Amino acid sequence: MLSYDRPSVAGPKWFGHPAGLFLLAGVELWERFSFYGMRALLVLYMVTDLLPRHHNEIFGLSIFCSLVGLHPDVGDFSSLVSCLYGLYSGFVYFTPLLGGFLADKWFGKTALIVSGGILLVIGHLILATPALFLIALMLIVLGTGGIKGNIAAQIGSLYEAHDNQREQGFSLFYVGINIGATAAPIVCGLLAQYFGWNVAFAATSVGMIFGLLLYIAGSFRLLPQEILKEALPTVSPDKRRSSYRVWPFLCLLISCVLIWISYEQQANALMRWLVSGGSQQVSSVWIQAVPPIVVLLGTPCVMYLWSLCRRKNMEPGPVWKMVVGAAVLAGAQAALLCIASFSGQKPPSLMLVVAYMAMWEIGDLLFSPAAMGVFSRIGQQGRNAVSMALWYLTYFAANILSGAIGGWWGYMSPALYWCFIFATTLVGFLGILLYSSLNARPKSCSAV
Repeated sequence: MLSYDRPSVAGPKWFGHPAGLFLLAGVELWERFSFYGMRALLVLYMVTDLLPRHHNEIFGLSIFCSLVGLHPDVGDFSSLVSCLYGLYSGFVYFTPLLGGFLADKWFGKTALIVSGGILLVIGHLILATPALFLIALMLIVLGTGGIKGNIAAQIGSLYEAHDNQREQGFSLFYVGINIGATAAPIVCGLLAQYFGWNVAFAATSVGMIFGLLLYIAGSFRLLPQEILKEALPTVSPDKRRSSYRVWPFLCLLISCVLIWISYEQQANALMRWLVSGGSQQVSSVWIQAVPPIVVLLGTPCVMYLWSLCRRKNMEPGPVWKMVVGAAVLAGAQAALLCIASFSGQKPPSLMLVVAYMAMWEIGDLLFSPAAMGVFSRIGQQGRNAVSMALWYLTYFAANILSGAIGGWWGYMSPALYWCFIFATTLVGFLGILLYSSLNARPKSCSAV
């Protein structure tokens, strides 16, 4: 079961929410600017500059290739680039589990956020130095682990456990993520084009420096002292044992993984399907901007919807918001299956794909903030960093599975492929529905 015995949290409020929410959303905006700016440049940097010109200078590269069983030929580094990028993009969602464990067990969230930010700054600063490239990637992965789950956990700690405004808070947090994700590729891409790799990667480090300074300067003014000091109230053994049950939680984790598989296919099989005709190869790139645009435009609408429901005493709890969001996501995948059935082997219309991606992101707007709210409630009072890290672990697992599933593309018809992806999303939706019934509570507890 979810835990509902958290005491109220004091602190200044802005626009009806704790002021610390806007601080943490701003820090996450700059951390995501750093992350997405670097991610937008990484593959291009490796392919065009680093590996062709400096592969002999990279410390530890030969050892890495031996460990993963790669023997790239000079002039053809495609398998090495794919392996490096896949491991990097996967493990940035795995290390938050380590960061959450260290925060909950020994050091506290504040110390992990600050130390993670320092590691990120160092990693981005040395990324364009060929000899230190692998070390830089390792520092970035570890630094992300210190920040990612712990910031989200601190947001959860700003709200009482039964407060449904928690989900609105995570919606605003989601906006910060997408502002950073939208601006970073544009800014860093232009800097790389006109000023070179060093300047572009330096911009990603400047973004993280700004976020780190913002957190240090603002946390003592805007975050409640009990959060900064990690002062945890005593929890009785009975309450610890009853805070949640293992099997419903496993059902929730697996369901989220299955749902994220469909998201990861948007940059994998969906892109390959679009460019298979040749004529749309360049023009299809812009659709990657659809999801963050939908988030930025749709979040005020979703927040207004839930506020209207609250005024009429009809607002669903966070788990039921997840159910609604998962239903929309499954509906989006059903629509893509219909598109594939009518298109046959031909690439689909860009406008139909944009409509699908917009529908999927609307479902995500309903699903993700509610899911983050649910995960932030799980566990002991104040010890929610690991539970938030498990939320990001679902992304890690989905990345790994999606990469394996993506290898099937081309060996089956598009309709059959998207039928399988729809099936995984549908099972994920049914799992969320099952979780809602397993986690049912008496009506006196209104949070679910």
